[in-house]
Order: sequence, then structure tokens, then C-alpha cells
Amino acid sequence: MSNKSIINDKKYLEYTYSDTAAPPSEYPKLFAKWLLDTVYNDVGTIGDFGCGRGDYLKEFQRLGFTPHGFDISPNISMLSDFNVKQIDFANDKAPYTKEKFDFIFSKSVVEHLREPSTYLTAIHKSLKDGGKAVVMTPSWKHTHWGPFYIDHTHVTPFTKHSLKAALEMAEFKNVSVQYFYQLPILWKYSWLTPAVQLLAKLPLPFAPYNDVPWSVSNSANKLIRFSKEVMLMAVVEK
Repeated sequence: MSNKSIINDKKYLEYTYSDTAAPPSEYPKLFAKWLLDTVYNDVGTIGDFGCGRGDYLKEFQRLGFTPHGFDISPNISMLSDFNVKQIDFANDKAPYTKEKFDFIFSKSVVEHLREPSTYLTAIHKSLKDGGKAVVMTPSWKHTHWGPFYIDHTHVTPFTKHSLKAALEMAEFKNVSVQYFYQLPILWKYSWLTPAVQLLAKLPLPFAPYNDVPWSVSNSANKLIRFSKEVMLMAVVEK
């Protein structure tokens, strides 16, 4: 089965962006603000590559950015309040847009692509000189034992080294890759990280990886899940 046939599957896209699979939460609001304060440090035009149902477009706009969205889902046509474009990152020719952005945000896209180099090069071409991009993907070191494949369309895992190398080959400069916990409490109280790492070692079940009687939005479930499902966050410049 080709990459295109997997990602273009209408039922998959509807499920992935549904309120059941990804219940709305305060996370995009908190994370967008953290990115502004900690990484971007300014507002301007921003391209959200893999914008999904527009959660981050809304928050970036609220913070003062001028957001543009790109995603393969046909449902982005519903985001009429934003400048959005339907793109098949695996098969459409790069660059995907003529616009060049001050900032780019890409979360949980590269792991879906069998040849992510084309996608990363397209991001580079879409960034203004001096611009800054954030590229995020699950950390294989932390998810290889099972959670990486919660989504069956994940095909390309990354380590800190391989993500850094891929971004450097795409001609980005000042490439920095770090482990990132999707737990807002750690962004404020980093000294709690050892406790979270200890929690991750415990054989505690969590949704959606395990069959449990609680939902993915349960607060304790989020703490357990995201103590284990660590992300890679790359911050790069052009």
C-alpha cells in the first residue's frame, strides 16, 4: 500500500481529527503561548504544516500571528476563517506554496512520510531567510516499545541524531533537537522532570494504548501517557 493511499483514506482522516480520538483541550492554547514565549519570541506570519482541524491556527491567530494552514485532510475547507491549502505532503511537488513565512510549525507529520527529506526541504524553501521553524515527532527512544504504532500510519521513526541529520541535510542551520514532554506542568516546573521520568518506568496502563475504563482526556491518563510518550522537538533556522 502506498503512502498516499494510507494517508488519503477518508475514514482515517475523519477518525484522527474527531473529537473522540483527539478531544478538544486547553493544550493547543498553552503550547502556542509557550512557543511564542520560549521559541519564536515574536509574532509574524506562520505556516502550520499539518494543521488538522485548525486548533493551532486559532491559537496562533489569537496570539497575534498571521497563520496559514496546510494539511491533506479535505476537511480543512471548513476552516474558512483562515488561509488554508490542501496538500499531500507525500506526493505533491515541493515547494507546496509560494508564500514564505517568518515561522513554521510542524507537529507529528514527518513520521507519516516514507521520504521525509522532500517535506523538510519544502519547509526550508517556505521559510524566510532568518526565519525559525519547529519540527516535532515522537521520540523512537521513548516509544519504540509500542506507543509509536498507536497510529498505524507511522512509518518513519526518528532519534535525536537522525532528526538532526535530516534537518541539516535539508540545509537548515543552528539545528537543535531536544526531548520534549507534552506536560505543561514541566514547562513551568522543570525540577519535576525526574519524578515524571520515574513515573514513566512504572507499568501503568493508559489509553489509547491499553484497554482501560477511562478516556484519553482523563487527567491521570494524560500524566501517565505523556510521561512515557516523549516527543522530539527540533528548533531550526534558515
